[in-house]
Amino acid sequence: MKRRNFIQVGATPIGLAVSGFAKTSRKPNIVMIVADDLGYGEPGYMGSTDHPTPNIDSIARNGIALTCGYVSAPVCGPSRAGYHTGCYQQRFGHEGNVGGVGDQNGTPTNILMIGEYLQSQGYATGLVGKYHDGKHQKFWPHNRGFDEFFGFNNGAMAYRIKDNTEKIFRNATPVESEPEYLTDAFGREAVAFIEQHKNEPFFLELAFNSVHAPMTAKDDDLEKFNHLDEKRRKLVAMGHCMDVNIGKVLDTLRKHRLEEDTLIVFFSDNGGKLEHTGNNGMLRGTKGDTYEGGIRIPFCVQWKSRIPAGQTCDVPVISLDLFPSFVHATGGKVDPKWELDGKNILPLLEGKTRQPPHDTLFWRYSDRWAIRHNNWKLVRSGAKGDLGLFDLEADPYEKNNLAEKYPERTRDLRKKWDSMSMEIGPPAWGRFEGKTDRV
Repeated sequence: MKRRNFIQVGATPIGLAVSGFAKTSRKPNIVMIVADDLGYGEPGYMGSTDHPTPNIDSIARNGIALTCGYVSAPVCGPSRAGYHTGCYQQRFGHEGNVGGVGDQNGTPTNILMIGEYLQSQGYATGLVGKYHDGKHQKFWPHNRGFDEFFGFNNGAMAYRIKDNTEKIFRNATPVESEPEYLTDAFGREAVAFIEQHKNEPFFLELAFNSVHAPMTAKDDDLEKFNHLDEKRRKLVAMGHCMDVNIGKVLDTLRKHRLEEDTLIVFFSDNGGKLEHTGNNGMLRGTKGDTYEGGIRIPFCVQWKSRIPAGQTCDVPVISLDLFPSFVHATGGKVDPKWELDGKNILPLLEGKTRQPPHDTLFWRYSDRWAIRHNNWKLVRSGAKGDLGLFDLEADPYEKNNLAEKYPERTRDLRKKWDSMSMEIGPPAWGRFEGKTDRV
């Protein structure tokens, strides 16, 4: 891989002239639902017994559960930059969460984002919820391919809108405060977007901030889970409200007979936070880690007219794969100029192959990093952390460190990681403590 050459063509991202379906054909709708800090073991379909998520579960049941799905970062901002662009976000310096208001701190405007591509193909595009890219207006969703934005561009937000010192925005206009729980507001806005655009192809990103802190739930939801301890009860009540609002979106698609040919994706932006009782199943680690618990997430896809129901797939995929898969799903082709790291996984989703789309997956977040090559994974957990080598096929929970037993394999994976890290280059902002002798 090489560092991308960013080419500015006027004010338009590179490579937008891509053929799609004929104008007379109805393209499939796309609904991408993103949870925030929802752990691998949290949804019911992933084995949770105390956190009912029937609507999320229905997406997995009606399509495919990707049980080895990853994101490209263990925290919110860079993870979102990755799936919005289909590229390892470090390629354009997006190592960690955006800080400050500088006009360079965000995904560069000459990097094509999925909303911009679909907008160019005639889609109505909307983003409801959390965005978390650069503070400068040029980075905001309504300037990056989304016709309509309702939400906030920040890492966290109070759930009771009237309590927020920061504003909820509709595009660039602050919304008057309302006595409404934020998750319900996002559900309402998502339903309204579908209602408004039901007669044309649309792309909706519904990016909840649930179950991210501050840990605040509605009283009536808390009452449903009185049997749980206080901390766990808050998280589960927050997740329950998110699931209810996902149900409203699914009901709206059914109401207008759109469900059959709507590609619906659900995943979390990173792993669960153990401090807040997040459930990462048996996986090691927490949000912020490059152990599996920080980067392996619940991930499921439904498309009733294309994807057979009831599938479970343990082939490794990553959220970067969504961009090229959406391009192919809507009849387009990926332009090599984009230099995407993601791969088209539609054949995998449709059950036509179980061939892994990637030999190697890469992570780097400050002083924590990892590389997975086939079933082997090398991890460093911090600046002073020892290297951990794990055979994920035999040991998916990363309990048995094989670095001393297999020193040659450890060296080989370390060389692979060093090579990728050097080629990608340093971060554009923030702290970077991953400076080895070759980085």
